[in-house]
Amino acid sequence: MMLFFFLGLAFAISLVGFACVWAIPAAKSPETAIGLPFWLLMVWGPSLAALIVSSSNGSLADLLTRAVRLSTVPPEVWLLVIAPILMLILMRPFAPEAATPLNVGLLFAMIGFNLVLGPLGEELGWRGILQDRLSQQIGWLEAAVIVGVIWLVWHLPLWFIDSPHAQIALPLFAVHVMLYSIIIGAAYTISGGSILPAILLHLTFNVASNMAVFAGFKDPNAWFSSSIGPYIFLALAACVMVFLRTGQTGLRWLSF
Repeated sequence: MMLFFFLGLAFAISLVGFACVWAIPAAKSPETAIGLPFWLLMVWGPSLAALIVSSSNGSLADLLTRAVRLSTVPPEVWLLVIAPILMLILMRPFAPEAATPLNVGLLFAMIGFNLVLGPLGEELGWRGILQDRLSQQIGWLEAAVIVGVIWLVWHLPLWFIDSPHAQIALPLFAVHVMLYSIIIGAAYTISGGSILPAILLHLTFNVASNMAVFAGFKDPNAWFSSSIGPYIFLALAACVMVFLRTGQTGLRWLSF
């Protein structure tokens, strides 16, 4: 019942924010003073729901502690965290268009913007609550797939407004979300419940896709289609990492 309450609350909060963005012309962009609060409400639905649920059952301190815990994160997880940026660097020579300069100020603004309007607003919920609880009942990989489907559905309203997501072909985005969910789920599983790698992985996924525009992938679909193969490899590598460290396949019906 707790998971249903969490999901209902997360979607309700986010949909209220979406409705305001959709209905109020001045709120169409998160870069305006009027729009930013509604975009924050829309994006922060999962984490706000996680904070409310955790407060109600006395686990808020544990949730917040896990969001910054470093001690249980193994070294290989940091390789996963930086992998999207390394992938972009390696793929840059094959970009369909010429690269354009990205100054340091814009890069830091991009990182901050993506952190606030992304992983901080989502990962306390998606991984801190949903992945965590589902993994206690089913395999971690099965849990990651379920989280990925829910995560995709939660994103769908963004295709009904003028958002950056609406520029991406939905099937391409769906494949990426499922791969991201598996990679983040793997990192969460071998990090002893720490949510920090999930936050940072989510951040590097988003920043890499933003930086890809400057690297020559000016059409978002060019990056999202070109990077599917490398992300499949990264997801498989993440699954191997979990098995080598824990012996878990992530599937209830396949265990050794």
